[in-house]
Amino acid sequence: MSKTNKCAITGSNGYLGKKLVLFFERQGWEVIKLTSKKDNNSSSLTFNLKDHENVNLEILKECSVLIHLAYDYTAKNIEESFYINVEGSRKIFEIASSLGVNKIINISSISAFNKAKSVYGRTKLEIEKAGKKFGVINLRAGLLFGDDSRMFDKIERICKKFPIIPLIGSGNFKLHLCHYEDFLNFILKVIEDSSCDTSKIYYCCSKEFITFRDLLKKISGNKLLIPIPKNLIIFGLYFLELFGIRAPFTVDNLSGLISYSDEIDFTSADKYQINFRLL
Repeated sequence: MSKTNKCAITGSNGYLGKKLVLFFERQGWEVIKLTSKKDNNSSSLTFNLKDHENVNLEILKECSVLIHLAYDYTAKNIEESFYINVEGSRKIFEIASSLGVNKIINISSISAFNKAKSVYGRTKLEIEKAGKKFGVINLRAGLLFGDDSRMFDKIERICKKFPIIPLIGSGNFKLHLCHYEDFLNFILKVIEDSSCDTSKIYYCCSKEFITFRDLLKKISGNKLLIPIPKNLIIFGLYFLELFGIRAPFTVDNLSGLISYSDEIDFTSADKYQINFRLL
C-alpha cells in the first residue's frame, strides 16, 4: 500500500479516535494507531504525550496524513498541561513535518480562543499556535454527540437519572454541536483538498446554536429544570474535587462547556459543504 493510503492517528483508543480508525479503514486506508492506553487485542503502538522528550516515531515517514487527537487530562494545573500537551504536540508536529508527512491535522475545540477560561481551552489554543510553524491544519470541533460521546453522554445520564434537572444559572449560554459522522466526513474533505489553507481556523460545528436550557429540555423529555447559581455549582464541584469525590463534571469541564467565543467564523469551513446537524 502506498504512502498516500496510510495515516496515523494519535489518541486512537479514545471515543473519537476509535471512530476515526474505523472510518478510515472502511475508506481503504491503512491506519497506524497511536495511543497511551493499549488494550490486549489492540494492534496500536504506544505514544504518550507525557514522554515527549523520548518520542521516536520513525513510522510516520510511511504516512501521508497525521491526525492528532491525543490529549492528557491528568494534568493538575495549567503549567503541567502546557508541558504535557503543548510540548508533546509540538514534538509530534515537528517529527511529522521532518519525516515528510503531507498533512498534519490537529483536532482542537471551540473552547479554544483568546481569553478562554478553562485549562482545556487555553491548552488547545496553545497547541494550535505550536502547530503554525509546521503547517498544521487546525479544526475546532463543537460539542461532540452521537453514540455515547464523552461530554454529551454525561449530560444525557444526568437527564435520565434525575426527575428534576439542575440548570446552570439561567442556562442561556450557547452550544454549537458537532455530530461525529459530519466531523469524519469533514476531515476526509480536508485531506482530499490539495489547496487547504493552513493559516485558517476551521470551525466544525452547527451554525445554529442551542441553549443549554433547551438542550436539557430536549434530552430529558421536558423535565422540570431548577436554576442553580453558577458560582454555587462551581463551589460544589471544587468541594467534591478537594475530597477526591468523582462528579460527572469537573470545574474545568464546566468552564469549557459554558465559555464559548461569539467570534465564530464559518467562512473557511463553508468550502467543504458539510452541513453539521444540530440534533
